[in-house]
Amino acid sequence: MEDSTAQLLALWGQGADAASDLDFASHVKAVAHGRFVLRRILRLLDEQAVAGGLQPLQHQALLQIYGADGPLPVNKVADRLDIAPALASRLIRQLEDKGLVERTRVPGDRRVLAVHASDAGIELLRKIDASVHVRVDHFQRQLSDEGKLGALATFAFYLGLDADPGLALLLTAAGHRH
Repeated sequence: MEDSTAQLLALWGQGADAASDLDFASHVKAVAHGRFVLRRILRLLDEQAVAGGLQPLQHQALLQIYGADGPLPVNKVADRLDIAPALASRLIRQLEDKGLVERTRVPGDRRVLAVHASDAGIELLRKIDASVHVRVDHFQRQLSDEGKLGALATFAFYLGLDADPGLALLLTAAGHRH
C-alpha cells in the first residue's frame, strides 16, 4: 500500500475527532468514502428488492421482522424502521396480503398483534439476498483499498467504535498488509 494510504489509515485509526482536528481534509475524505459506499449499497439493495417484487420499505420491514428474535409487535416494527406505527401497520398488511408475513396474538396480552415472516417471506428474502451478494461482490471489486478502509473508519465512527484501540490496530494492520 502506498505511503499516503498508510498515513490515512494511521490518522483514521485515531478516531474521528482526532482525525478531524489533525487533518480535516482527510477526515472528510473518509466520510465521503463511507457515504458513497453506504448510498451505493442501499441503492443495490433497493433495486434487488424491487426486482423481487417488493418496494424498498416493504423489504426493510420484512428484513426487520425476520431478523427479530421472535414475533415482532407492530410498534417494534415501526421503531426498527423509524416510521409511524400507522405506516408500519400498512406495510405489514401489504406483506400479509402477499403471503410474506403472518400476524399472531401475543401470549399474555391478547390485545397486541405480533408479526413473523412466513416460509414464502423467508424464501423471498433468500432470493433477494443471493442477488444482492452478486451485485455487492461486483461493487466491492471496484473499490480501492483506501475507499474500503475509509468507509470502515466512517462506519466505526457512526457506531461509536472509532476511538477503539482495536480498530486502530486493525486499520494499521490493513495498511501493512497491502
